[in-house]
Amino acid sequence: MKKIWITIGLITVVVLVILLAVTQTKKEPSEIKIGSILSLTGRGAKFGIDSKNAIDLAVEKINTSNEYPFTLKVIYEDDKGESSTAVSALRKLIEVDNVPVIVGFILSNNALACAPIAESKKVNLLITNASAEKIKDAGDYIFRIRETAATNGKEMAKYSRDTLNVNTSAILYANAENGVSYAQAFRDKSIELGGKILLSEAFEEGEKDFRSLILKIKEKDPEAVYLAGLSPEMGQILYQSKEQGFRPKFWLGSSGAEDPMLIEIAKEGAEDLIISSPPFDLYSEDENVQNFVKKYKAKYNYEPGPPGANAYDAIYIIAEVIKKYGKTADDIKRGLYQVKNYNGVGGNITIDEFGEVQRPVLFKKVINGRFEIIR
Repeated sequence: MKKIWITIGLITVVVLVILLAVTQTKKEPSEIKIGSILSLTGRGAKFGIDSKNAIDLAVEKINTSNEYPFTLKVIYEDDKGESSTAVSALRKLIEVDNVPVIVGFILSNNALACAPIAESKKVNLLITNASAEKIKDAGDYIFRIRETAATNGKEMAKYSRDTLNVNTSAILYANAENGVSYAQAFRDKSIELGGKILLSEAFEEGEKDFRSLILKIKEKDPEAVYLAGLSPEMGQILYQSKEQGFRPKFWLGSSGAEDPMLIEIAKEGAEDLIISSPPFDLYSEDENVQNFVKKYKAKYNYEPGPPGANAYDAIYIIAEVIKKYGKTADDIKRGLYQVKNYNGVGGNITIDEFGEVQRPVLFKKVINGRFEIIR
């Protein structure tokens, strides 16, 4: 009888071990929540939707790849292009959803309004589109994977002087953090290189009538006019300038111009506009880029832009960081500072001691109603 009970006991242990093994192999991977604050409506919505599409694409690919011992769930918040809404969204993601990292931010004003709160709560922001120079000093938990407005402004000034041989320029810029950063950098670099700034004027976001500003510029007769802001206002400036018969030798613009809306508004007035742009090349021969573009276009029926490329890279960087360093906010912070030479679809990414990325910019020109790379 004793042997029978021993045998039964052994069988029971074996069955339990088998059941435990089966249970473990069927165990679902853990789900990690991350936040995303984007302008899905209001100002910057085109860039916000591009970013959300790319994030969804990245998450779907990560969650079905079997390369990560977790799945990602993105909780989206629409800041509607408003700083106060962005702050409310941030507080909700931190206090209710308990996310360790938040991706996105289309507009610099919104990113800067949220940064001090995220820093005080020790929650990471990984900024994919906002470009204002002040973000660099926003805190240890604040990261960005796009080049700054200052980088764009300086490079455009160098291009206008060295390549276009421009001696005199005027500047029209949005009275917002990104517009100010672009304009200041363009002005300072142009002067440093021996150029002259004949006029520098700010306009308010949402403004629609630029005729008096255009007349001021027309009187100064600069060789080039540099526009810094977003597409609705820049499109109106180009359209109204054509209406008034004003055409400088060169129209130059910040990366916020790269939007089909600008061409819809400006019509023929947009032709030959030259802009600086993040280093995302739709036509790159890089296999990762082509796979991204192909899958994005197949799913959404149009091509991604630089904001989408950066957002896609951000999700993959977060997944890699969590896989290697852990899922807490401090783990993610530690890992983000270690990102070096990541070959993203939006360009090579190395995060420096300020949480910033240093990358070259592309130059694009509107040719037959399309933004084409010229350098």
